[in-house]
Amino acid sequence: MKRLAPLLAGLLLSGCATQKDLLGLENQADELKHQVTDLKGTITSMQANQADLSVQMKALHESLTAYTETIKSSQQEMVKLGTKMDDLSAGISNKVAAIGSSLTTQQAKGIEEQKVSLAKQEASLAKQEEVLVNQANQGAPTELFHTAEVRLAKKSFDLAARGFEEYTSKYPKGSLIDVATYNLGEAYFGSKKWEAAGRQFATVLDRYPKSEMTASARLMYALSLINLEKNLDEAKQYLESVTADFPKSPEAKAAATQLKKLTKKDVVE
Repeated sequence: MKRLAPLLAGLLLSGCATQKDLLGLENQADELKHQVTDLKGTITSMQANQADLSVQMKALHESLTAYTETIKSSQQEMVKLGTKMDDLSAGISNKVAAIGSSLTTQQAKGIEEQKVSLAKQEASLAKQEEVLVNQANQGAPTELFHTAEVRLAKKSFDLAARGFEEYTSKYPKGSLIDVATYNLGEAYFGSKKWEAAGRQFATVLDRYPKSEMTASARLMYALSLINLEKNLDEAKQYLESVTADFPKSPEAKAAATQLKKLTKKDVVE
């Protein structure tokens, strides 16, 4: 309107304005008023909408902020939960490993104990078997020796010799090997097999120097030489060793008697 007033004033001054023109201008002025009013309403509405939008944006921002905080909190909780799950998983793994290790150790220990037990049982059985074998072996040579000894006492010299020959052949490390060797010499001597007898008595003296048969073996070896009528000086030496080393023994008396005989024979010759 302020802009139209100068325009109307100009027209009136110029004297050119008509009634029709004035009416047209008024109509335009009214229309402009309406437009201005509508524009003001639109602006007011827009301002109101802008205020509402601002409020909504603010609320949305606050909601987004709250949501973000919630997400952050949830993430933190998830991280904590993940850590707990990892710790729990590690703990379970360690426990399972420990249980597995314990079971493995116990199983290994059980197996070792079983091995030791079996080894002891085997050793015990082997020992029992050895004892039984020894008993059986001892029984056989003892019986063989006893049978041959009985035959020797009965002067069954050939049978006795066979028994002692079998014993010395089968049981060279038997507990009675020295006596069996001597008795074999006795059996040969009884059969007048002087040389074979001498070899057995010499074997006793050579292989079993600590035998209880030493005195008898020296005496019988000397007698074997005397019956063979050779190496009489050696025979005398053995007889003298019997009287010197075993002076109170029956063999010493027999050796002394044989020495006297040899001495008389030497004198006669």
